[in-house]
Amino acid sequence: MDDDWRSDRIGSVPKDGNPTVMRRLDAGFAVIGDVQFLPGYSVLLVDRPRVERLTELPRYRQAC
Repeated sequence: MDDDWRSDRIGSVPKDGNPTVMRRLDAGFAVIGDVQFLPGYSVLLVDRPRVERLTELPRYRQAC
């Protein structure tokens, strides 16, 4: 598998190019961690450019 998706994790999602995506959520994408230190480890990738923290999202998107 080509690892180009790592350079654009969000942009590769619509092309089914990010194999870590589990599901699309209102606030972004739930993905499995690249390295599984803990079983079931997952993170949220926010789909807004320049948002680095969930608290930077509008309040209605934080509740998802």
